[in-house]
Amino acid sequence: MKYLLTISILFWSVFLFAQTNYTKTACKSQFDTLTNQTVYLMVDKLPEFPGGLDSLKRFVADNMQWPNDGQVDFQGTVYVSVIVETDGNLTNKSILRGIYNLADNEAIRIIDKMPKWRPGKCNGQIVPVKYCIPIKFKME
Repeated sequence: MKYLLTISILFWSVFLFAQTNYTKTACKSQFDTLTNQTVYLMVDKLPEFPGGLDSLKRFVADNMQWPNDGQVDFQGTVYVSVIVETDGNLTNKSILRGIYNLADNEAIRIIDKMPKWRPGKCNGQIVPVKYCIPIKFKME
């Protein structure tokens, strides 16, 4: 009986403590030579537009002015790379993948109008994060 009690206590203590994660998440970072700072590529908590993803979609839809020069019909998604700084400002905006020059310029214009974001965090500390924002251009 004494051994059975000892074995059951040992089993339950190993079972309960094995579920606890004491390690911190490994965040990935790189040195950005353009800004002369370290930016993070993977973090515990990603940067967030105020109000979340639905608010971001609404902001883009409300601020989009469909660029049309009358020569080209286009649809698609423009992917814009930004750095969300520790104060929430968006810097180093660049087109990762564009669809048409006028659409690319409109995507940058929309991002320039965005309010400050909630910054990302790595192991509880606020850090600058490289982030990709997709801007969809779709005819309805």
